[in-house]
Amino acid sequence: MKKKAPKGWVKISDFEELTGISSKTIAAAIKRGYIPDQVADRVGTGATSPYFLDPQQAAKSWYGSLNAAHPASRKIRQMLADYIKTFDSTFIAPEKKHVENPAALALTYEDAQLQEKIAKARLAELELAEKEGSLVAKATIDAELFAAAQEIRNALLVIPDRIVDQVIAEAANRNKAHSIIYNAIADELEKLADIGARLEK
Repeated sequence: MKKKAPKGWVKISDFEELTGISSKTIAAAIKRGYIPDQVADRVGTGATSPYFLDPQQAAKSWYGSLNAAHPASRKIRQMLADYIKTFDSTFIAPEKKHVENPAALALTYEDAQLQEKIAKARLAELELAEKEGSLVAKATIDAELFAAAQEIRNALLVIPDRIVDQVIAEAANRNKAHSIIYNAIADELEKLADIGARLEK
């Protein structure tokens, strides 16, 4: 907190007039650190003393802290940019247009034909590999995995019904009951080992 505002610093309300941005939004930017303490501070002796800030440095700091790609930031960035241009026309460089594939702009007709031939050759290789069995379609793998999961689920769910009578009849103590249950699960897991062999084929 400063007892006296540094030279050139202005109130939030003055900064609002310079930029067109609401005082509430400016205060929020200070609290969130978009405008750092070095260029914004309370001036006075009370806890509710008003904020003052260096307008030019605050605008530059705030502008640089905003994400240009975020829709919610675009309006604030534009308002800050308009103000910054009034005192520093070199600070904000024109935003470059995004190009998906810059190299594609310089492609010749021959280059395009070559890329098309390469793409067709790769597609032919994939189709051949699939026919020879060395490449399996993703949909086929997904179907096999789903079926395997269902088989495991069903096998485990039937264990209680299958052994409950045996447990009641033969389990004279906890160790015997544990052994019956453990062996039942182990038997099912042994059977389910065949699923892995199926998936590898």
